[in-house]
This record gives sequence, C-alpha cells and structure tokens, in this order.
Amino acid sequence: MNYSDSILENKLFNLFKQGLYYIVLSIIIILVGCLVLVYGFHFRPYNVLTNSMYPVYGAGDLVVIKPQSDYNVGDTLKFDHNGTPTLHRCVAKFEYSGTIYYICHGDNVQNLDGSDADQDWRDDVEWINNKDNIDIESMTPNEIETQLGINAQVVSENKVEGVAVTSFSRWGTYFEFIKEHNVLIIAIVISIWCVVETIQNETEIKRSLRLM
Repeated sequence: MNYSDSILENKLFNLFKQGLYYIVLSIIIILVGCLVLVYGFHFRPYNVLTNSMYPVYGAGDLVVIKPQSDYNVGDTLKFDHNGTPTLHRCVAKFEYSGTIYYICHGDNVQNLDGSDADQDWRDDVEWINNKDNIDIESMTPNEIETQLGINAQVVSENKVEGVAVTSFSRWGTYFEFIKEHNVLIIAIVISIWCVVETIQNETEIKRSLRLM
C-alpha cells in the first residue's frame, strides 16, 4: 500500500467515525428529548397496537399522549380497559356517583348503531343522545357498557392516561424496538466504535512505520 492509499484509507475511517458519532449523538438527543417530554411536560409516548382508529391512527404509529384534568367528547383518549391499553374516541361523557365516565370506541370499528365504520363518529354522539333504552342519568356504567355492546367501552376518569395530541407515522414500531433493546443497541454502537478506533490506531502506526 502506497502513501496515497494510506491517506485514502485514513479518510474513509474518519468519515465512518464521523457517521457513527452522529448516530450516537442522535440516539442521545432522542433519549434526552423523551426524558424532557415525559418528566418536564408530562407527555407519554404510545405505540398504537391495532387499526381500530384508522385512518387517523394506524398500527405502529407513535402517538404522543398528554394527561389533562378533564376531557371532552371528540377527544382521542388513551386508557386501560380490563388490562388492555386502548386508544379510542370519546363519544359521550357522563357522571355517576361523583365520578366522570367516558363512552369510547374506535373510529374504524362498527358504529354503535350497527352501521358501517365509515360513518363519522359524530353520528354515534347523536345515536347515544337519542337512544331510548339507554338512560345515562339512571343506569350504572356497567349497565350502559352492556347495553352498548362489545364495540364500546365505558371508562372512568381514573383509567384515562391522557389525550392524543400528535402522532408520527410508523415510528411506534421503531420506538418499541429501541425501548426493548436499548442496552443491546448501545452495546453494539460502543463495540463498533472501539473496533474502529483500534483499526484506525493500527493503520496510523503502520503508516508511521512506513514513513520512517
């Protein structure tokens, strides 16, 4: 290998190191940004699991959830329903025994009146308001949920984690992978960095010996 080849090889290593440096820096910025959002502004990331809210949110989307003291009809709420994390639209709101409850269901599931899912969710608000056999004022939350059927959930305010404020298409899949394998990813990046440093040092030594 002549002197020009050695210089070219050294430049390639420097470019590779620079690229790796930016990758590591990007990961650090993302992690710090997530910490700031979570602990500074109380936002929560959520990976959408199904297409029940399609086309607004699809499976694999990353949705940013913000806790609030109160929620309104039309909000997309993140809540726990029978142990299952769920992201559905609030189509009604009522109070029972001093506790606020929200009636929710997905935009992409069969509407509460049995019609096709492509109807606007506002139709369900109208349907609930006009349904004779559902008296929100006198029925218990369990009775209301039973009457509405499997497509709806009646959720108490203490089960609601927040409202969806924005989303990033398909980022949820990557977020889950990084969250589940963050130690492995960091270990791989550090290992690659150490290997590159070792190879570059050896190359510098060999080039110095040739110049002596």
